[in-house]
Amino acid sequence: MEGTSFPNSSADGLKKHVMKVFEEATKDCEDKVLKEIRDYDSLNKYAIQLFNILANNTLAEEAKELFKPCSDSAVLPDVAVFTIVIRAYAYAGKTKAALKVYQQMIATGYFLEMLDKGMKPHSASYMTVFNAIACRESVEKAREFLEQIQAKGFTPESKVHHFEEGHLTEAMNAMKLYDDLVNKTTDKKMQKVFRKWRTAGGGLAKKESLEMFGALIDDGYVDEANELFKRICETGVYPMVTNHTSVIQAYLKFGKTKGALEAYRGMLASGVAPNSYTYTVLIKGLTIDPNFCGDAKKCILDMMDRGIRPNPATYTAVIEGFAKQEDEAAEEEAKDLVDVMMSEGFVPNAKAMMEVLKGRPTPLIRRVINIVLSKLKG
Repeated sequence: MEGTSFPNSSADGLKKHVMKVFEEATKDCEDKVLKEIRDYDSLNKYAIQLFNILANNTLAEEAKELFKPCSDSAVLPDVAVFTIVIRAYAYAGKTKAALKVYQQMIATGYFLEMLDKGMKPHSASYMTVFNAIACRESVEKAREFLEQIQAKGFTPESKVHHFEEGHLTEAMNAMKLYDDLVNKTTDKKMQKVFRKWRTAGGGLAKKESLEMFGALIDDGYVDEANELFKRICETGVYPMVTNHTSVIQAYLKFGKTKGALEAYRGMLASGVAPNSYTYTVLIKGLTIDPNFCGDAKKCILDMMDRGIRPNPATYTAVIEGFAKQEDEAAEEEAKDLVDVMMSEGFVPNAKAMMEVLKGRPTPLIRRVINIVLSKLKG
């Protein structure tokens, strides 16, 4: 990438300047990552990592602009150095330090020079500070921050949807969710997973939204799927149902069934309504562990209470979970579920269930189908 030429500035001189900016920004630093940066080469290596993170999260053009060299010598610009430090502080949980460095950037002659040229700090810089405040403060604090930077002579880019009033609360809730996952989860393995999500910028929401979109269509919820897709495209914000579903699926992936159930309860407590995909992921995951079949039954009933019809794979998984126990009491529990489903006007499809059960041991298939047929015939 070619940058503006500074003929009177040698590469070594510019690198010394950059390191001076970095050292000033980190003079009170206690962050482990930043302490490992001792020279320009290590700083540049860290900058490349940040560039790749941004580029891999659909911010390739933003990344190119942020790291555009300030000379033909391809030396990092000051704004990139400030952003590196701000981001490291923010993701280490040091919100005040991140805000302090941001204010330091605003106070520099560099910032004034940008304003004189009709420019403003790169969105990645103020977005990082905004994220840090949002994770630990309130909507009011975030608005206060916006007022502060506007008072300095500029307004955040309109394309940064997080700053629009209509999306501010939901964007902050997503940030808080990921931050809480890191700080409140005691499971070390899951802490590592969630920390990686947070530093990578968005967790599994992007992947989950695509899977959710397809599953909603398959289940007949075409309008809901289109609304989900439209909302993401227009706002740049992943709905909270997507984020919470990501958390549930992550716990199940690592065999943390109890954690998945707690994540579901936390979802409900936060006022976020699960959709058919959320329930399918959760219920099928719960039935893997016989100790949670009762919880799976409660979830499928909750699903139906919300007017969401379970697909054959979902209700078959619950009935199969009880049938696997080869216990009379468990079979009665499954029959009770079929009774309730039918009382709600929902009749299990035995033919569709046979398709789901293909490849299972014949005795198990027979037990599952007998549970359903005993109620259909009755």
